Amino acid sequence: MNKSNGKWIIIGLVILLIILHHDVWNWDNKEPVFGFMPMALLWQAGISIGAGATWFLATKIAWPEFEEDEGVAATEPVVAQEGGE
Repeated sequence: MNKSNGKWIIIGLVILLIILHHDVWNWDNKEPVFGFMPMALLWQAGISIGAGATWFLATKIAWPEFEEDEGVAATEPVVAQEGGE
């Protein structure tokens, strides 16, 4: 998969998260999940996990690579620091 396809995948996931964030189907659901957690709160926790996973994927498949960063790191001399004073 090249970087331009990855960018569109991430954009699609972000749009999906935005749509799913507005959970109008859970507004009237008052039954607790697992006996203590409101359904809307569980839904938002899932959205938060999905947002974290989307950001992780964005850094792995859509983050741009910069040539100057790689070149500078390879050519910079290592300078020893003087200790003592």
